[in-house]
Amino acid sequence: MDAQFWINAWNEGRTNFHQQNYHEKLLQFFPPLRPHKGQSVLVPLCGKSKDMLWLSTLGLKVKGVELHQTAVDAFFSENKLQPEEKSLHGNFKRSKFLDITVDCGDFFKLSETSVFDFVYDRASLVALPLSMRKNYVQIISQALKPGGKCLLIVYDYDQSKMDGPPFSIDEKEIQSLYAHDFSITLLDSQQPDREGIRFSALESFKQSVYLLEKKGPLV
Repeated sequence: MDAQFWINAWNEGRTNFHQQNYHEKLLQFFPPLRPHKGQSVLVPLCGKSKDMLWLSTLGLKVKGVELHQTAVDAFFSENKLQPEEKSLHGNFKRSKFLDITVDCGDFFKLSETSVFDFVYDRASLVALPLSMRKNYVQIISQALKPGGKCLLIVYDYDQSKMDGPPFSIDEKEIQSLYAHDFSITLLDSQQPDREGIRFSALESFKQSVYLLEKKGPLV
């Protein structure tokens, strides 16, 4: 799997993973993180997620990163937002409206260091095959400030019963990927009432929500 997989998905309209409403786990678990106006949140592999709108209502500076320009354009047009800035920033084409910025390009070329207070990962890690996840986590760790927090939502199911994405990621793998740089708290793990047509083929699966807190430098 490579970038072309997702380019084809957008070109062919295979984007039913997007929800029409804000994600219920975001609404439940992000406010307790006590975000303050003016802080920043990174939304990797954001697609056209409406969750970015909700995060902006908290007074946060929202930065989405998305591979396909069609998804970026859809986010702004479907939410009736007219970008006030369209420009090139390094490896990315930037679209900006007030405190919402979406950079179009390869997430793996993101180079910010200790910039963000939060990361919201609802459908990013689970979109990546095993071979890409370690590199992804390194970029997330680099982008977060010490003490920064990541709200991570993943799925845990029998991978032999369904091909990803979304891929199955269990707690053991979460520990392996994140424990070096983050403290890890499992906030919730249960089977949701509904989670898209692909999951209807599974007898059981869990949606797990983790809070990852970036460790500070060693003294």
